[in-house]
Amino acid sequence: MIMDINEIFAGQDVSTIITELKKRSNSVPEWGELLKDYEPEYHKITTDKQGRKDKIHTDGTVDKAARISLGLEKLLVKRMTEFTFSIPVKRIYSTANETQEAIAKAIEAIYKNAHINSENIKRGIAYNASCEIFTLWYTVQRKHTLYGFPCSFKLKCKTFSPMNGSKLYPLFDETGDMIAVSYEYEQTVGKDLTLFFETFTADTHYKWQTVGKDWEQVEEPERISILKIPGAYLYRPVPVFDGLQPLREDLEYTLSRNSDVVAYNSAPILKIVGNLIGDESKGETRRVYKVTEGGDVDYVSWAQSVGAQESHSNALLKYFWMQSQMPDISFDNMKSLGNIGYDARKMLLTDSHLKIGEESGPWLEFLNRECNVIKAFLKKLNIRWADEVDNVGVEHVITPFIMEDEAAQIDMHMKANGGKPVESQRESIQRIGKSADVDQTMKEIQADEALKAAEEAKKELEKKNQNKK
Repeated sequence: MIMDINEIFAGQDVSTIITELKKRSNSVPEWGELLKDYEPEYHKITTDKQGRKDKIHTDGTVDKAARISLGLEKLLVKRMTEFTFSIPVKRIYSTANETQEAIAKAIEAIYKNAHINSENIKRGIAYNASCEIFTLWYTVQRKHTLYGFPCSFKLKCKTFSPMNGSKLYPLFDETGDMIAVSYEYEQTVGKDLTLFFETFTADTHYKWQTVGKDWEQVEEPERISILKIPGAYLYRPVPVFDGLQPLREDLEYTLSRNSDVVAYNSAPILKIVGNLIGDESKGETRRVYKVTEGGDVDYVSWAQSVGAQESHSNALLKYFWMQSQMPDISFDNMKSLGNIGYDARKMLLTDSHLKIGEESGPWLEFLNRECNVIKAFLKKLNIRWADEVDNVGVEHVITPFIMEDEAAQIDMHMKANGGKPVESQRESIQRIGKSADVDQTMKEIQADEALKAAEEAKKELEKKNQNKK
């Protein structure tokens, strides 16, 4: 049973406090074990001396066995993240007055200046591979007006995960609410590598470091003004590549064995029937052997069963991506599709979109918690908005990646709009990005149109005058 958070810090030595804080109610795999599948250099085939034996000749030379490792798990992690966040997360705000609209713009400015889109990619990779992340939001002193009002602090974020060397220790109560989160990391202090341990509760930030074998407090506990843990934590029980290791391993061994066979048989073998007469004659462009009557000289060709090996390798690769519910969007596969339409592309990506829909649930909860943290900070950054901030609704929308067909999108929106334009001429000029001065370009276009209209009116008038004559 987890001890009450106040009891943990009440009258106990630091070592006992940290021991209690490291007790966790959720379970995630050790990153050290996951790394063996994630990084190709740690795959079994790279060190297997039984299944992949080097050939040692009598003269001491060694023919090393081929050891082809494939980073399929690493590629899958990237692809899952890209399908989730390549199209940036969209935020839809619900506002009822001008103050709430200003708050919505400030929240969006906070996300923009914290580079949240690139942060989503980084923490998506960490979450999919190492199974847990904690994003901490904090302020740095700096005067600015980036959020739409004069402000003395800038809000930034940093993500911790086992992938970047941090050990996370969330602490939940009986109802599943997180009452504390801690992370342990190493940092060089002077010439020594020092271990640090930090804990955040709803009202206090603690920081300790190792001195010898003991823990000691680095600084006095810091009060948290927003009265909630200034960050969001997310975890999953298994990585996205869980259960795919046998398929990838079989493919590595298949390709490595075939590589040995190809290397062994790549040197040409000369077959001579009968006895050679004299020595080999060498010309500038050919070599001549003389043999006894009935003899023959020929190269022995190697009849490799290419089809069976290729079929087996392709099947393993297909099942790998099939079980992961991600498409194999390699160049070879994409070029074979040709110029298919937007609806056909959506149909092909159905399985991956269903997978992203399944994965997006935890992400949306995480993003909502993170937004509440930002709102809490915003109340402190601009106290005039304190009573209105929580009245601004924020909905996060995750859109699975698909190659956009702009013509199809415009056509769809125009149909829904009764055939009317969906953007102004000025917006169109601005969006294409070719004009250095949009207003000047608009004036020139209008002048050209006025000149053209005048010329057409002149021609029409001349035509009428001729008809009268």
